[in-house]
Amino acid sequence: MSRSLSALALASVCALAPSLVAQTLPPTFVIDNLVTTGLSTPNDCCFLPDGRCLIANSAGGVSLFVSGNPNVTTIGTVPNVESGGERGLLSIAADPAFATNGLIYVYYSSSLDSFMHLDRFTCTGDLGNPGSSNLAFAGASRHVLLGVLPDNAGNHNGGSVRFGPDGKLYLTCGDDATSCNAQLLTSQVGCLLRLDVSQRPAGGSTTLPPYSALNPGDNPLSSASDFRQLLLAHGLRNPFRMEIDPVTGNVYIGDVGAGSVEEYSEYVRPVGPLNLVNFGWPWREGNVAGSACAGTQPAGLVDPIAWETHGNGWQSIMGGARYRNLGGQYDFGPAFEGNAFFTDYYAGQLRRIVQTANGWVLAASIPGQPSATNFGTGFGQTTSMRLGPDGGLWFTSHGGGGTLKRIRLLGPVPSISGISGSNQRVSISEAFPAPLVARVFDPQGSPLAGGVVNFAVSGGASLSTTNPVLADANGYAQTTATATATGGAITVTATTPNAITQATYSLFARRLTATPAGQFLVLSISNQTSAVPANVPYVLMLSFPGSPTLPTAIGPLCIDPAYALALVIEDGVGMFGGISFSGTGGIGSPGLTKLYTLPPGIFAGQLMRFQAVGFDALTGWFKTNCEQRQF
Repeated sequence: MSRSLSALALASVCALAPSLVAQTLPPTFVIDNLVTTGLSTPNDCCFLPDGRCLIANSAGGVSLFVSGNPNVTTIGTVPNVESGGERGLLSIAADPAFATNGLIYVYYSSSLDSFMHLDRFTCTGDLGNPGSSNLAFAGASRHVLLGVLPDNAGNHNGGSVRFGPDGKLYLTCGDDATSCNAQLLTSQVGCLLRLDVSQRPAGGSTTLPPYSALNPGDNPLSSASDFRQLLLAHGLRNPFRMEIDPVTGNVYIGDVGAGSVEEYSEYVRPVGPLNLVNFGWPWREGNVAGSACAGTQPAGLVDPIAWETHGNGWQSIMGGARYRNLGGQYDFGPAFEGNAFFTDYYAGQLRRIVQTANGWVLAASIPGQPSATNFGTGFGQTTSMRLGPDGGLWFTSHGGGGTLKRIRLLGPVPSISGISGSNQRVSISEAFPAPLVARVFDPQGSPLAGGVVNFAVSGGASLSTTNPVLADANGYAQTTATATATGGAITVTATTPNAITQATYSLFARRLTATPAGQFLVLSISNQTSAVPANVPYVLMLSFPGSPTLPTAIGPLCIDPAYALALVIEDGVGMFGGISFSGTGGIGSPGLTKLYTLPPGIFAGQLMRFQAVGFDALTGWFKTNCEQRQF
């Protein structure tokens, strides 16, 4: 990733990494902080076909991000990864048919030998559920693909693994700090590879397949009998990040420079047979002369489409995506169609270029850009920048210990509304009878099928669902709540990513408590009503052991007032002659607290029951919990 192992190796990142500064974009764009904790030096990310995101952490752990949930899940660890400096788990890609085969591909430095490895692993779990974190892979599913790509120097490893729109797997490899080897077609360094992995058998395998088993058959040198059959391009120095245009299949490569120039290069996929391209290193460094190798400089070296000198602070270019509006929620719009983005790990300046009849040039600045040159600033420590299925530009960064963020167009955002389920009241430990229903709308105000909803509860209740909850075809999502033994006010909120509003549901759990204190007994009912005035008449009962359960229209009562050892002690309704042992009546507003003086020893050693029924002027009869108390 760096210019040289001694000067810029990531082992020295603490001393050399750019200071974290605010990320600045034109005011019509915004940055979403998707994941800010739980990552560990993330180098790359990829998207599953259902939109979930896998993140490759340097030490080998693979994290799963599910939209709307900032807490990532570790789904597995690539074994035998050597990390530190420029080594580590460098890149990750998901098979286009992941939903049925669960295959992921990783490129990494191995602690077992002096080679870079390209391996395949098989995931199990929910392969096609965009809202699920139930995904895992085991080290035993390892299926080796390439394992003799030199890694002697420890730096200049490349590399990116990506699927193109042709279904083939592409890989960039660094020159292993031996520059002239990038010109040797059999050196296995400084190159862009194109492989067909679709014919590999299922299951794990530690046996390296022959190159012919990975040969797509239509590479420029597919007829060769050695490593050359996998080559698409060579003459690269340290192509740490590359992306593939989903429309044309062109490849965009950020090739880290030596002492002078960072370069952003394009492999143009022709209409006919594929060409073998030489990007020139070390004969050329960016747009200037480099150093000589044996023999004479080859003809037809391909210059980069953009470059930047080290005099402007650039030292480690990160090739980003060529932008396409693919119908995502956050598409940038026609003005950005076909633009290509790239940045630098150290300078942190985000560039945007556009193709014209005369070649690639800086795109015209838009109002609010940090400068005419820079579309954005403050993107230091960015390690990958990818076009997301939602239309945003997603990027991983080493900054802050590791983050996943997204650049998106600021404009209409999704919204969420509470449809039903609020203002319910039950006794503690009971389920609220009606579900809490929310509806999600897209930025245009239409119901959003499959929209992500996160329900959260504050107070004494639990929810029947785990986040995220996906909306149905009409944008509806729901959960149900059950009160715990805590009692009191409960608030449930429903949110959807990037919305500026939320749906709120107010619930309440009634609770009766009996508190003996010496010769005194305190009975208290916590209640809530929407009636005005908030006057609630109660029938408050106690019983010695043995009372039968009394079935009623509002549910079973644990005290039958007709039981010989049961006693009505407050009657605010008038059903029992208006009796009041407290002398102050059984009307609450809406709760009720009574203090009783007990005859000495009357309840000693007894397990007593206490319960109340009340009448709410708006909702009708209700009951409290059955409180049992040992005296």
